Amino acid sequence: DLVATASLANNVMKCILVARDFIGQNITGLMFSHLLNVLSQKGISHYFVFTTPNNAEIFKSLNMKLLVETMNTVLLEGGDSIYNVLANLKKDYNVSDEKKSCVIINANPMTLGHMFLIETAAKESKELLVFVVSEDLSSFPFEDRFAIIKEATSQLDNVTVLPTSSYLVSKLTFPKYFLKEDQLIQDEQTLVDVIIYKEYYMKIFNIRKRYLGEEPLSFNTNKYNNVLKDYLGDNLKIIKRKKAGSKVISASLVRKLIKANKISKIQKYVPEATYNYLLSEKGQTVINKIQTTKLGRH
Repeated sequence: DLVATASLANNVMKCILVARDFIGQNITGLMFSHLLNVLSQKGISHYFVFTTPNNAEIFKSLNMKLLVETMNTVLLEGGDSIYNVLANLKKDYNVSDEKKSCVIINANPMTLGHMFLIETAAKESKELLVFVVSEDLSSFPFEDRFAIIKEATSQLDNVTVLPTSSYLVSKLTFPKYFLKEDQLIQDEQTLVDVIIYKEYYMKIFNIRKRYLGEEPLSFNTNKYNNVLKDYLGDNLKIIKRKKAGSKVISASLVRKLIKANKISKIQKYVPEATYNYLLSEKGQTVINKIQTTKLGRH
């Protein structure tokens, strides 16, 4: 008979379940140790567990540290700590201790809308951090998105471009298995993300203002913005989206033009760094990928 199960998704432990008759026999500990061995063989020493609040103590007893707790979800980490990861990120990118602002973007790909948001924030801030979503679930690979943004903002002396690491805006890590309703899943994912930003990123990087673009096109992103408003208050500033003629500039518009093979029409919506990338060999690979797969919103 199957008495217990546990799974891994990258460095996230999930779907951990022990049959009622076998609870209290350290089976979770045995599975946990096995998963640690699997991670170790892959060279992974930093890992996470999402679970319900009533299970938090089990994982704390396995030396995992609580990161976030909401009414429905607990996120714990082991093997490293968010303080170390973000302190090292701060050191690696020579980020000062001064008060500063930030922008967090995926930029799939970078558009003149992203550029307008960054330039506006840079003008109003002594120092600006541009966090690029590190997760590789976009049409444009993280490494390429990061390079494009660095090139496009290179003339802005008070801007530092750096990765988000695995903590922010991370769709891959969020569990859907113990939350039954789609809306609750989205709400919890948003909440965990916002709490991590407020409790850790704001404090460690001394961020006093976060800038983001208004979201007239996506219901979910607009909802995310509203949750940010509730939690950050005056520490948030929403900028009106840039338009080209009557059209709101968006990465999804650019991808639609790529899909339709209207590459020349993209030029009026993107910075030179993005357009030059699309004309490169790497860019051609991304164009082929977009033209042969179904488009997503982000």
